[in-house]
Order: sequence, then C-alpha cells, then structure tokens
Amino acid sequence: MLPYRSLPADLFMVELALTSDAVLIDLRTPQEIRKDKLMDQAMNIDYLSDTFDDEIETLDRLRPYFLYDDGGKRAPLAASLMVRRGFRQIAYLQGGRKEIQEFEQ
Repeated sequence: MLPYRSLPADLFMVELALTSDAVLIDLRTPQEIRKDKLMDQAMNIDYLSDTFDDEIETLDRLRPYFLYDDGGKRAPLAASLMVRRGFRQIAYLQGGRKEIQEFEQ
C-alpha cells in the first residue's frame, strides 16, 4: 500500500475540508497561477523550480498534505518524492486543478 493517495475531485475537497490541520500545496508555476488563481489557503511550491527540494525540506513531516497541479502529472511525482523524504500523510488531486474547476461548477 502506498503512503500517499490519489483522490478524485469530490473526495479531495471533502477530505481537505474535514482535515483540520491539512496543508494545501499548489505545485504549479507562477505562469500557471497567473492564468488561474490559487485555491483558498493554498501555498505555492513550484514543482518545476530549482528550489522545490529545499522548500519541502522546511515542511512539518507529520502534517497531512493535499497536493494539486495543473494537469495531474506533477502531483504524483511530488507525492512520491515527499514520501521518500519522510512525509507520511499525502493525498493528491487526480487530474489536476481543472478537475476542481469542473467540480466547483
């Protein structure tokens, strides 16, 4: 069993809302965020940035993390990397931000 989970939009949103100490991380680039803003209370850690590894090293490994990106390809890579770095509670959005937009409509 993987220490991270891939969630469809509806379940991602419900679990995020029900997890009081959750940290929501937007993995998109600044250019992608200019096209479509961050979700409420999301912090941005650009997966494609040279500083990604350094930035995740500053995070509390015991908190639950919810990850999303633009199209669903970077989040599983980031989740896998975070698990290798000792993070234990990670969920990521299947299909990326576009899935949440469809869910919100």
